[in-house]
Amino acid sequence: MLLQELAEKSGTSAASIKFYRREGLLPPGRRVTATRQEYDEQHLSRLQLIQTLRELVDAPISRIREITEALDDPDRSLTDALATAQALILTALGIDSPATGAEHPSVTGLLAAMNWPDVPSRSRQALSDVLHQLDSVGAASGHDVLVRFARAMEDIAVSDLASMRAPQDSAAAPSDDLIVIRAVVGTIAYDRLISALRMLAHASLTVRGDKPPARDPHESGRL
Repeated sequence: MLLQELAEKSGTSAASIKFYRREGLLPPGRRVTATRQEYDEQHLSRLQLIQTLRELVDAPISRIREITEALDDPDRSLTDALATAQALILTALGIDSPATGAEHPSVTGLLAAMNWPDVPSRSRQALSDVLHQLDSVGAASGHDVLVRFARAMEDIAVSDLASMRAPQDSAAAPSDDLIVIRAVVGTIAYDRLISALRMLAHASLTVRGDKPPARDPHESGRL
């Protein structure tokens, strides 16, 4: 497809497409004449990714470039692009604050209990910061509570990862761009869904008059 068709299909103006191309966010098309290039579905997916990052997480061009460079570099893995996208998601959710010092002591124990890799990451840092914040207001979370929440989140993550890699309508494997799009949209949307369901459950149980179960004396804290 030529530039005008790409603009129509993507909902992106021709001027914006040229800008993204100059900024290195969009790979060049196949040159057909001195002034015309031909584009394909890869370019369409890339424009969708750029639009998603700009509209859903308010990402600046410089941060989007970090993701597209990871996607376009054959020596880097999809994991690099997803990790960069995750950092943007944390910022959008308001939980990407600077580290507050030493890692919270509950983090290592949680990783061991869940058999999750003991490696540094932005999400691990974000968890540590949240736990420090909870401690500061006297709402400490004990190991048993963290593990219970983590097991529920692991079930959700398994489903998320399967959805990210599900075939497209054409039955072809999704492009890396589409996987990142699904990761961003899915995380933001389902984070809101989980919050809404939790608040609805609180309200519903209160209206119904349910009494909270007796607290287990062996449980070390609650969220």
